[in-house]
Amino acid sequence: MSYMPSHGTDGTDGLHIDMRHCPSPPILKGRIEDVEFGTMFTPNMFMMRYHKGEWKEARVEPVTEIRLHPGATVLHYAQEVFEGLKAFRQTSGDIVLFRPEMNARRINESAKRLSMPSIPEPLFLEAVRRLVEVERNNVPPAPGCLYIRPTLIGVTPLVKVSPANEFLFYILTLVTGPYFKGTSGRDAGAVNVFVAQSVTRASRGGMGAVKAGANYSGTLEITAKAFKAGCAQVLFLDARDETRIEEMGGMNVCFVADGALVTPPLSGTILPGITRDSLMTIARGLGIPAREEPLDIVAIIEGLESGRVTEAMACGTAAVVTGIKSFQFEDGRVVNVPGPTPGPVSTRLFDAIRAIQYGDCPDENGWIRTICRGETATD
Repeated sequence: MSYMPSHGTDGTDGLHIDMRHCPSPPILKGRIEDVEFGTMFTPNMFMMRYHKGEWKEARVEPVTEIRLHPGATVLHYAQEVFEGLKAFRQTSGDIVLFRPEMNARRINESAKRLSMPSIPEPLFLEAVRRLVEVERNNVPPAPGCLYIRPTLIGVTPLVKVSPANEFLFYILTLVTGPYFKGTSGRDAGAVNVFVAQSVTRASRGGMGAVKAGANYSGTLEITAKAFKAGCAQVLFLDARDETRIEEMGGMNVCFVADGALVTPPLSGTILPGITRDSLMTIARGLGIPAREEPLDIVAIIEGLESGRVTEAMACGTAAVVTGIKSFQFEDGRVVNVPGPTPGPVSTRLFDAIRAIQYGDCPDENGWIRTICRGETATD
């Protein structure tokens, strides 16, 4: 099979997507809850190459090793950006994507910051669609999903601080369940969060709003320290005052204060999360006040202790909505979130976004994109 868009009318300039192998057989043998996030790759991938100013050689093929010159810019100067989105098997059997246009736009914003070529949005979306279509038998029902990882890397052999002129764009898919073990479903547990006091993630004018591998590698040491302390994530504070809350190592953070959902504003130092944006819209639709405002860790801790702040939650494509039960500081302090975790607002938001993604309620915001219908989803 192949896809050939009409020449020059949709941003793909007639690029042919060659289909080498399809469809895949199911690879999940046990329970989705037992699958460690990020480990179960499906058999196929999408790949294309940027050379002499244009994208070419687009194809879906069996996952294969990528051969790089040891001087490739991705290896020496971290010229790499990526995205994360999911395909869901709805209760009807339809396989869908959730707001993929936002991922297409965000990867291009990230690419621009790292002096990389943009990927035409129709081409990005079609590449994702074609790969998910091939892997449709590997999209599990709730609470599982197919995690999708588009990645753009510089491959020019060039050992000097200068952008590449050749690039690879590829997409991997993974069968996955909950991001945090034991946190699937509305009655699941919550996680402890480690507050970084010695390490910052980003600063004004830096790459905090960019989804680049370099942003995450700098957090690995403090994240390992958090794991040893029994925490599942790290909460980072701003680099200037070291008191403003920004985001966690792999997701955004929200609080419920005086009955309202609050989250830090997009100031260029945090990632504009798609789940974060969706939850703000969903909250308002549920009658829950929702706003962006600067959040100070001292004020949040005081609010938790006084009862003014009643809930804290991690939110992201991988984590969805996960309750936070405590904040542990590097200096040894531990502050617990009062009441049950996840709390009532966190649970309502979790239920609402999952109901949209899995087709259990109407998609009133027009966020769902159907890949294939139920009658063909398991052909």
